[in-house]
Amino acid sequence: MLVVAPTCYFLLSREEVTTPGHWAFGQALLLIVGLISLVYSLKAGIGGKQSLFVVLALAMIAIGLLVIFVRKQLKSTQPMLDLSLFSRPAILAGIIMAMVAAGALAGVELTLAMELQYVIDLTPLQAGLFMVPIMVAAAIGGPTAGFLSNKFGLRLVATLSLFIAACALASLGYSDFHNPGVIVPFILAVTGLTLSIGLTASSIAIMGSVPAEKGAAAGSLESTGYELGTGLGITLFGVFMANIFSSNIKIPSDFPASLAEKASLSIGDTYLVASNLPTEQGAALISAGKMAFSAAHVTLLTTAGLVIGILAVVVFFMLSKYRQ
Repeated sequence: MLVVAPTCYFLLSREEVTTPGHWAFGQALLLIVGLISLVYSLKAGIGGKQSLFVVLALAMIAIGLLVIFVRKQLKSTQPMLDLSLFSRPAILAGIIMAMVAAGALAGVELTLAMELQYVIDLTPLQAGLFMVPIMVAAAIGGPTAGFLSNKFGLRLVATLSLFIAACALASLGYSDFHNPGVIVPFILAVTGLTLSIGLTASSIAIMGSVPAEKGAAAGSLESTGYELGTGLGITLFGVFMANIFSSNIKIPSDFPASLAEKASLSIGDTYLVASNLPTEQGAALISAGKMAFSAAHVTLLTTAGLVIGILAVVVFFMLSKYRQ
């Protein structure tokens, strides 16, 4: 940021037309509370930590607040988010791409970081270095997407990048991280590159479909899509990971019920319980946790690949009338 901020100051135009803005605090509060309630109801419902009554009540509150927010946006002369832009198929496709691709990227990074540290026994630094191919390839994907879209068209680039990303994610699910060789770093790089191209393609679809005076409104929708996708991606991946882990872990039969229940919540809890057990018992519990997490890893990444594959098909049809 210390480099970016001065660069923006010196490179951006000194003269530009501005319009008076309006900070709709009440609308922002509605959106924030609605989203938090929705996320918590998902975590509580899928995780099974709250009663069905509490989950349904939170879900109803969340849906009610979000419906009120949407109605206010559509009726307001100065909406916080101009939802009328969703009437343009390319913008709707771009927002869907932004949310799903950002969510998949964040969720995959979360899954890999946990597996590398808890299952492969890497340090945080080693896990970070292991995932460098994703970051480097993602940095290359942005400018590459613009060049490819100009040359081959946005529809083809967006669809093909998402399809390749789907294949890469499914391949990661069945990769051997204990012996990565050259194949695993290559698949990680392909994943980062193609998802980054998909994210940039979403931006092109959104910003290329509005007149200049609507650019700020479209940019707001785009950034909201990125942040919402990232947050929901981490939430859904985390919740489903814990759920699959709990259903797959095989706790030794001689464990007390209370300890077994706590150890099956997540692999972090497995390690915590194991640290207070005798060496042999602790090692057996950790081994069971690693096997369960590996099973969750396969299911999660395969499912993520399937979702991105479906997105590729949806985007192919939604961008059928897009003209650059």
